[in-house]
Amino acid sequence: MPANDGQERTEEATPRRRQDARRKGTVAKSTELTNAIVLLGLLIAMPAVFSHLGGEMVMATNRGFGSIPTDAGFNSIRAYTLGVVVPIAVAFLPFVAIALFLGLFVNFAQVGFVLSGEAMSPSLSKINPFEGFKRLFSARSNMEGLKALLKSSLFVFLGYGVVASRWGDILNLSALSPLGAVAVIGSILQTIVLRIGIAWLALAVFDYWFQRKQVDKQLRMSKDEVKREFREMETSPELKAAMMQRRRKLGKRGMAQAIKDADVIITNPTHYAVAIKYDRETMYAPQVVAKGVDYMALRIRQLAGDSRVPIVPNPPLARQLYKKCDVGDFVPRDMFQAVAEVLAYVYTTMKNVKQ
Repeated sequence: MPANDGQERTEEATPRRRQDARRKGTVAKSTELTNAIVLLGLLIAMPAVFSHLGGEMVMATNRGFGSIPTDAGFNSIRAYTLGVVVPIAVAFLPFVAIALFLGLFVNFAQVGFVLSGEAMSPSLSKINPFEGFKRLFSARSNMEGLKALLKSSLFVFLGYGVVASRWGDILNLSALSPLGAVAVIGSILQTIVLRIGIAWLALAVFDYWFQRKQVDKQLRMSKDEVKREFREMETSPELKAAMMQRRRKLGKRGMAQAIKDADVIITNPTHYAVAIKYDRETMYAPQVVAKGVDYMALRIRQLAGDSRVPIVPNPPLARQLYKKCDVGDFVPRDMFQAVAEVLAYVYTTMKNVKQ
């Protein structure tokens, strides 16, 4: 990533910056969320899995007592052991499969598919004691320590609350049959695990939010970094190829659909009309998705009215956009401010109307 040059990072990360960070393995992910959902998933699946597992254990025990080998040979002991252990292990496999599936699913839902060699490559900063000392007292480390303390205290409190509420049942275990005692203990443990799982999930949601905030803060850019990146992208062959592809895509889907998806129509107000679209998550700058003069400008305004797309008269800006941009082009850097003001006005107006 580019150096910060001593400037304050006040700008949101551009899509390119986020893509580069993603390739390096810098993504927002909460292991707490994964662990909490896996725990709750296993708790939900536990009755069915353990019912089958209990049946297999009883059958294996009966088989074991009924087929004890008469000799101490290696083959006999191995066959006996496999005959007892394998059915139990197979019955336990759904439990492992559920945990594995949930773990992979939650991780994929958080970050998608990320395969980063750079994150696993050796780096001197990872063994630098000064860098390690800084990481030890960083906001992330403090948050991890506070989170571990809070989580442990909360889990102990929840477990204590369940045991205290069922203390009478625990004292009465000696009066119950073995199966009855096991059922009571299982019920108490299930209640403890359920409460811990729900509390863990709540903490995990907060942790995931914190991780996203930390990554966003880490990826913030200075104004010079944003300008430098825009200059690089304006001259890169990849951007030119992407712009040509966008033009072909816009041409195929038609002007009506392009205007329907636009955020604003900037007009002359009668001679020129330029449709602008901007998605801060996928675009590094606003894009011209349609433009026209005279009759075509009238047609654009009509389509915008049918689709309820805001129309903002700004003659100087409309003329400049029409002359400097083709359909599919991103707005030039020297016009960012003017277009940004129009978009901000539109977003504010629409928000006030909705309220």
